[in-house]
Amino acid sequence: MDKRRGAIARHLRKWLVSRGQNVHTSFMCGVAYRLGDFATGLVIAWLIARY
Repeated sequence: MDKRRGAIARHLRKWLVSRGQNVHTSFMCGVAYRLGDFATGLVIAWLIARY
């Protein structure tokens, strides 16, 4: 199981590098996406509550 997990991790790292991204950049993009999604939800909830 560990051998398979290591192979998958290596494959994902190679895939990210080939796209010009690293793990840190990919993680930060994911965090920004989630925060933006959360902020949009808050604005929509606020608008619904206000009107």
